Order: sequence, then C-alpha cells, then structure tokens
Amino acid sequence: MHVLVLGGTGLISTAITRQLHDAGHDVTVCNRGESEADIPESVSHVRADRFGDDFPRRVSGVDADAVIDMLCFSDHDANLAVDAFAGEVEQYVMTSSVDVYRRPVDASPVAESAPRRPPTSDYGANKVAAEDAVRAAHDRGAFAATILRPWTTYGPHGNGNLCHTFGVDTTYLARLRDGAPVVVHGDGTGLWGPCHRRDVARAFVGAVGNRTAYGETYNITAEAVPTWERYYRVLADAVDAPDPEFVHVPTDVLRDAAPDRTDFLADHGRYSTTFDTTAARRDLGFDQTIPLERGVREVVEYLRARDRIDRGDDGWIDGLIAEWRDGTAGVRSGE
Repeated sequence: MHVLVLGGTGLISTAITRQLHDAGHDVTVCNRGESEADIPESVSHVRADRFGDDFPRRVSGVDADAVIDMLCFSDHDANLAVDAFAGEVEQYVMTSSVDVYRRPVDASPVAESAPRRPPTSDYGANKVAAEDAVRAAHDRGAFAATILRPWTTYGPHGNGNLCHTFGVDTTYLARLRDGAPVVVHGDGTGLWGPCHRRDVARAFVGAVGNRTAYGETYNITAEAVPTWERYYRVLADAVDAPDPEFVHVPTDVLRDAAPDRTDFLADHGRYSTTFDTTAARRDLGFDQTIPLERGVREVVEYLRARDRIDRGDDGWIDGLIAEWRDGTAGVRSGE
C-alpha cells in the first residue's frame, strides 16, 4: 500500500516510517521539513503545515491508500483530515492517547470501552473531541477509521522521553548518574509503563490495510508495568549510577510546593493504572518485545553519544528536598 504518514519524523513516527518501508509499503511523510530524522532515502516527502487551513490542498496530490496521522490533537485537526481524505483514502489511522480515559479509574486493566469523560487532562479532552470527529467520519463512510491509544513511549530520539516526577527531560538521568537524590512522588509503589517506540510502531504497521482493525480502537501500551521506584532503579543502572537515594514526598505536597513544576504529575504521573492490550495483541500483532532495561540502555547510549544528559537548572529540586527534610526531621527521627 501507499501510506501517507502525517509527521513521520518524530519519536514514534520515525520508527513507523522505517517499519512501513521494511514491510514493503510505499511511504510518504508530510511535515514542515524541519527535522533531520534518519529515514530511508526512498521515502517521499510533502511539506505542509498539518494545522493550517490549506492543509487539504497541500496533500491533495498524494495518491495514498492509507493515512497514519500522528498530529491529530483536536476536533479542528480531525476535521481538516476529514476534509483532506474523505473519499480519497481507504483507511485513516488516528493517533490518540490513554489520556482520553477518566482517571482515577474504576478498575485496571483499562479496556477500550472504559469511560472517557471527564478525560484526564485538557490534552485528553481535545483527543476525545478528535476521536469523536473521526468516528463520525467513519460512520458516514468517509473512510475506514482505526484509532490507536498509546501511553508513555520512549526511544532513541530527542531527549529520549524518559519521564520522571517533574516532567520529561534528562534531569533525573543526570542526577542519578551523579549520585544526587531524586524526589519520588508518594511511596514509589505507583505504576508507570513506558513502552519502546519500536514496539508501539509495530502496532501501527499492523493496523495498515488490516480490515479487522477498520472501525476499531486499540490500547497500545506497556504490558510489563514497573513501580516508579523500580523504574528509577532501571534508569540508575543504565547510567552506571550508585544505589539511588530516593526522597519520598506526598503528591499533594509536591503539587502545593511546586505548582509550576508538576503539570506532568497532575495529569499523568500520579495515576497508577494499567491498560488492557488484548485486542491489539489479537488483531495487530502488538507485543512488548523490548524489556525496559534494554530499551533504557539504548536510549542512554544515544544520549551519551550526543552529550545530551544534562541536569539543567535543577537547584530548585535540591531546595525542595532540603525544605522537606527540614520540615519532617522530627517525624523521620521518631520524635
């Protein structure tokens, strides 16, 4: 098939582009041409602003059989895609997110039929609206739609996307490497499930042209889900760090103490959730084949080769730890 990938050079989409090519598909990527991602030379390229009103016109000359949209974040984006591809392609694959689910959840693992309202975050609310627009287009016969919902995905790209209590950068990798203490929200037993981008990409490739997937929605998430504390130990091992020093601070305290630094924690990190991937394994051939330990080491090697493991401006973390220790000294000493 001829597959048009909207994006095509990002964390997940670079892996999708490569795997589509390796599977024998003709591939065109559509983006603004600002990335230097390593994709096969045979991949065609169309330059367009995915979010611009002229997007449908810019892609009108691409005779694709299927579209994988990595850049659909709202109903506006979805409607642009419908304008561009209704009646023009056989299948449209939308990248959504597990953020569409209401959390905290009633039970885990969370199936695709779980309640979506209210969604976890503003990002999730916009994804819900986008999903609804895509489903409506599918129902009226504009194209066959497939919706995929990844969770947290990491890999050798950019900063690696290895999340931590305060966000997504290399600060914790650097602090662990240097033997500096790291803050862990709560008691560290909450769950966090990173999945390597190549495993996630394989599900997208498995959906293309797969009639079983037409009209369906799938969770594409880690199946092996460690605790946050275990996850941080994996990061520490990957940077050859000493035994990590954890400072456990209640999530609500962190939110109050650093409201401008804890958006990730509020929207994502505080929830301990797992997701049901039965349908994706059955229909798309999805499988988590890359263990976290191996995947993280791959990311660390990638970052080290580019000198990208940086603590940044992390002095505020040291200040927060000192304040917490001072304020709880009596409790911790049993006084």
